[in-house]
Amino acid sequence: MPVAGWGEPGPESVSGTVRQVGNLPFPRTLVDDDGDRVFVTGELETEITRLSGMRVILTGSFTEGDQPGRYILATSYEILAGGEDPVAVGILRRDGEGFYLLLFDGAKYRLSQVPPELEEATGARLWVVAAEGGHVRGYGILRESAE
Repeated sequence: MPVAGWGEPGPESVSGTVRQVGNLPFPRTLVDDDGDRVFVTGELETEITRLSGMRVILTGSFTEGDQPGRYILATSYEILAGGEDPVAVGILRRDGEGFYLLLFDGAKYRLSQVPPELEEATGARLWVVAAEGGHVRGYGILRESAE
């Protein structure tokens, strides 16, 4: 089974749906669990923002922010799969056997029938929904290869 998360787990956690609030140029990312809102900070905030609308578990350390509210300095996230196909998070790589995701734990998750536009994202960190045999059914780029 592939790994549906990224990062080093922290001592504290929150779960809920990733949402964005506020207006440009200062939008905020938060995890909302039935009205219990926790704002996200840290290096992984950009990736977590790109999971908007998805259910996740974040771990890290609770901290203070620049506005009132609860904040978590996120050190890891896990996508809570909603369907029957597994979700994997990793860095897209290619070798002589084809494409795979390099997972956080160093394992390889082989992919098949990779869409051409995804092939161009080699080196990026992404989430993938894959059917049996690694057949790519959906994906999202979390961090471009140059980020």
